[in-house]
Amino acid sequence: MKKILIMLIILPAFFGRAWAKEIDGQALEIFESGKMEQGLNEKELAIIGSTGPEQFDAFPALSRLWNAFLAEIQNRLRENLGFAAELFGLILFSALAGAVCGDEKIRAAVEILTFCFAAFLLAGNVDSLVSQTLETIYRLSDYSRTALPVTFTAAAAGGAVSSSAVRYAAACLAMDVMMSLSQKAVIPLVYDAMALGLANILFPNPVLSAMEALSKWAAKTIMTGAALAFTAYLSLSSIVSTSVDAAAIKAMRSVVSGVLPVVGGMLSDASAAVLSAASVIRSCTGAVGLIAVSVVCAGPLALLCVKRFLFKAVAAAAEAVQNPRLQKLFSCVGSAAGMLMGLLGCNAMMLFLSFTAAMKAVSA
Repeated sequence: MKKILIMLIILPAFFGRAWAKEIDGQALEIFESGKMEQGLNEKELAIIGSTGPEQFDAFPALSRLWNAFLAEIQNRLRENLGFAAELFGLILFSALAGAVCGDEKIRAAVEILTFCFAAFLLAGNVDSLVSQTLETIYRLSDYSRTALPVTFTAAAAGGAVSSSAVRYAAACLAMDVMMSLSQKAVIPLVYDAMALGLANILFPNPVLSAMEALSKWAAKTIMTGAALAFTAYLSLSSIVSTSVDAAAIKAMRSVVSGVLPVVGGMLSDASAAVLSAASVIRSCTGAVGLIAVSVVCAGPLALLCVKRFLFKAVAAAAEAVQNPRLQKLFSCVGSAAGMLMGLLGCNAMMLFLSFTAAMKAVSA
């Protein structure tokens, strides 16, 4: 009689609904994966596509990203054709004036005037580049505050409790430090290098040249040092924490299976299914985060690439007509655009490493 009662109690469990297929859907709601789309506009979301674990496909998204980047470069080239024509016309005017004027003093005066006019045209251009670069860095910082918790929470649910906490803390600290360095150190050094370069062009002096080189070196060293320090800290701190997580998962499953015979094995398998669902969400959100960072940076990087190419082209034209002042001016501005590209790339690389670290967290 007791056996019959036990069977009547247990049998309904075998005819219940299977929830294994709905684990991913429930996990999406639990981890609030919809936050991966916050801070992105409609155009950027169209490039990324669906962010669900079953619908998301990275390869078409990367193809759309590449096409959008090429289209952005073409648009920026068309927008800057008029500005490029002004600079080339200024170089041509300087060359013709120098050829017509026989007096050396008049020729030098015309060269200085064209230099000052070109510097006036470029001043607003550089300010616009700096503003757009800082705006993109702000967007990356804001996006990291909403997207990284989703990925690292999924990684923690997948078994990487210690390593996720360590890596998330490192990512947040790195972004805050890089934001402060960008505002208070790198951008001022970029302006400082440009000012010293312009002063050295007008009034050649080895001290000014050395100070300009020092400013460029300091800006590049700060960016490189911050990136290397973040990479080293993330790697070293993850070695120990990942080993701890792997040992903890193995011990937990062994204890559950050993203490509760038969039922313990079922619970262990069920926990593995839950951890597997968390790993799927972790991988999906990590891939979405990587592509989202690339999408956010694509437009500003395209603009910086076009501007840098333009400045190098007009510098080559100025060198061809033997106008050293204009050649040095355009080269100086081109170097500033290159440093802005490095600053934006440094911030993007830190987010890349953060998402990659979450995706490569230990799993069951």
